[in-house]
Amino acid sequence: MFDSFIEIIGFSVCHQLPSRSLMIGGIILPICSRCSGIYTGFIITAVFLFIMYRKKENGLPPLYILVILGLFFLSALIDGIASNFGLYETNNNIRFITGFLCGSSIMIILYPIFTFQYYRQSKAKRIFNRPGEFMIYILIIAAFIAVTLTGLDFVGRFYYYFVTFSIFFTFYFINMVLVLLVPPFSQKATRLASKYLILPSIIAIALSSIELFGSYWFHRFISNF
Repeated sequence: MFDSFIEIIGFSVCHQLPSRSLMIGGIILPICSRCSGIYTGFIITAVFLFIMYRKKENGLPPLYILVILGLFFLSALIDGIASNFGLYETNNNIRFITGFLCGSSIMIILYPIFTFQYYRQSKAKRIFNRPGEFMIYILIIAAFIAVTLTGLDFVGRFYYYFVTFSIFFTFYFINMVLVLLVPPFSQKATRLASKYLILPSIIAIALSSIELFGSYWFHRFISNF
């Protein structure tokens, strides 16, 4: 029953074509390779940023990193469009990698916005201000991508659930940032775990549930045509 629920969540955001989905440990992930990359890239980057930047840095990365992030984001679009028009042959590994880069770039842009809007007093300092920090990040995501694409048997079930959790987290965090833009919720907290996280989280979870539910039924509707 739980696996059926996961498949429903996957259906709400993805076409779920088996031929375009990664198989890890004999288990086909609930969403396609590109979507798996986008959502896992988002959450892995979030974990890195919240661990690395605990001094409430609220500045966007330097310009050269923003350019790199722009290329990360465009890589998924270019891969999808170019392969769709037959300009070159892509595969599930490339779809996952470009999706991962796309998802990670989105999270890196959202993180400073969250920090600025959430904390009462955030620090006007750029994230990835030192090149070494960005290199560490690149090595970490490269290691995660490598482990994923090896398709090790013992991580199959973990990835199946982790990808689903990543979908929820991505919707939740994006909605959280939107909620924090509303003045009554903005710039209240002095630390990450505080009472000022509770109500925005409830609203963000409710919005995420509505969006996923609505997307599921819309997908079912258009699938009938």
